[in-house]
Amino acid sequence: MNPAKIFLCAAIIFFALNFSVANAEIVTVEATESYIFDNEVTETPAAATEHAREKARRAAVEQVQVIVMTHSQSNNSRITEDIIKTYAGGILNGAQYKIWNGVTSDGHFEIFCKITAQVDTSLINAEKILNNETLLKEGAEKDKRIRELEAELERLKSENKTADKVQREKIQTEFDRTQNQFLVAKYERDLDIYDFGKKINLQDMMTTAEKLAALDAGNASAFRGIVFVYRHEEKIQDTIDYCKKVLAANTSVELSIEACAQLGDIYYNEIFDTPTAKKYVDQGIALVKKKYSKAEIEKLVNGTNVEVRDLQLIGRSNTIRELYILKADIENVNPKFDAVFVVENLDLVEDRIYNIKYRTNW
Repeated sequence: MNPAKIFLCAAIIFFALNFSVANAEIVTVEATESYIFDNEVTETPAAATEHAREKARRAAVEQVQVIVMTHSQSNNSRITEDIIKTYAGGILNGAQYKIWNGVTSDGHFEIFCKITAQVDTSLINAEKILNNETLLKEGAEKDKRIRELEAELERLKSENKTADKVQREKIQTEFDRTQNQFLVAKYERDLDIYDFGKKINLQDMMTTAEKLAALDAGNASAFRGIVFVYRHEEKIQDTIDYCKKVLAANTSVELSIEACAQLGDIYYNEIFDTPTAKKYVDQGIALVKKKYSKAEIEKLVNGTNVEVRDLQLIGRSNTIRELYILKADIENVNPKFDAVFVVENLDLVEDRIYNIKYRTNW
């Protein structure tokens, strides 16, 4: 296997991996929560619905947390409660939400949300939690940020009740800004925990990504989510059109690099148009050089030990690394690497390639 032939993949983080254990079972969890509109502060029904969904999801995660703790059977001090909660949220499978409206006794509009989801206990493994510790910590930080924004929204609502007209206008402005931050953080977190390898609901993922893009046009998570759905559905022309639209909009350097990487990969690995692929890869690398120093580029490309084991990429990659992999492939320049071989029945079988290092001085 030539490591330079590793195809570009969207650098989206997900937590559910394919493991199995004896006596695995599917456990169904349900939770119902509600969110009350405050008539003193203007909220959109869509935002209020997201709050209700988040509360229901959190209640379900608390149930799953108990299941994870029971099945993981680990006393490792590094597995904190926040990490387990984040892991629990990542293995909620096929979550379905039912939304309905009501009115409280004092006349406030109330949104109810019921979540029903399944947990495959074969996915629960203490070793797997430890192996994904870094990613889970990042997820825990995002969950913490969401909770902080929710607390800030409640504080602004409370403060608004005793404010005068001028103060209320300022509070409303701050409330709207915080509400937007909450939605962005929530949608980013939701995209992170989609189980791409199993029973992913592509329509739900696309809806979430589109909502995020509408709030933040330059959001990389939204871009990756939309591209992932298009490519998973083999809508190559839609992917090309979307990436070119992003490049033309010139929203951000980061997003432009992402678009160049996707276009380079599509033209090289799917359309087999090497000259066009080279054009986008070179454009992407030029943008990388403008944004990052040589030392930063070296760290992004070769700073983590990415392995290939049984033809599967093991380790965390990133878009810039993938750009340089494509560049090496297009220029037919093999990376440096160490390889471990296993002899079976006198046949030499390549088992693992590790410490893969790519050229960065293009």
